[in-house]
Amino acid sequence: SYYKGSLTTINTYYWNNSTKKNTWSESLLNKTNLNTNFINNIGTEWANKIATTTWKVGGNTYANIRDVIPATAYQNEIVNPVTTNTTDNATEYSAKIGLMYVSDYGFGADPSAWTTTLYNYDGSVNGSTIRSLNWMHMGYYDWTISRHADRSDYAFGVDIDGNVRSSYVSYRYAVRPSFNLESSITYVSGSGSASDPMVIN
Repeated sequence: SYYKGSLTTINTYYWNNSTKKNTWSESLLNKTNLNTNFINNIGTEWANKIATTTWKVGGNTYANIRDVIPATAYQNEIVNPVTTNTTDNATEYSAKIGLMYVSDYGFGADPSAWTTTLYNYDGSVNGSTIRSLNWMHMGYYDWTISRHADRSDYAFGVDIDGNVRSSYVSYRYAVRPSFNLESSITYVSGSGSASDPMVIN
């Protein structure tokens, strides 16, 4: 009921249904859907503009990501990720394509929401619902790259009502591929709106 888009069908994906573990290096969403199929089907010109990124994939605990404000979630998933319950003991993974972090989603809201814990992002500030103030809220179940380190089979996602939650990696959620551009890519024009998209070289 909160869906903002115009699609009549939304494709959904398992975070990792092959081993059912929340270790990103094992995920077929990562290895096949994002870093094979997606990158190979956007065209060579665009693929060459995307930089290989060191993704922070250790995640953190429920209390350190879901029950805190975005700035604290950032510290816990980007600066101080953990290896608890991983199968590869890694906190980093290098690839072109990843997914949004929990803190990306948190900071996608108006700054008035940044003192609200991510578990309470279905609430309101200044008379408006946080989901309506968050350009990243799609209104559907949406995976992040961040793992729930209290256990080996959960990862964090965004709920339809705007909260951050965690779920089995064998559940199907929507995904939004994320990437960084090569440092040689420069801005040409545009504000970034639908009617005035950004143009890059």
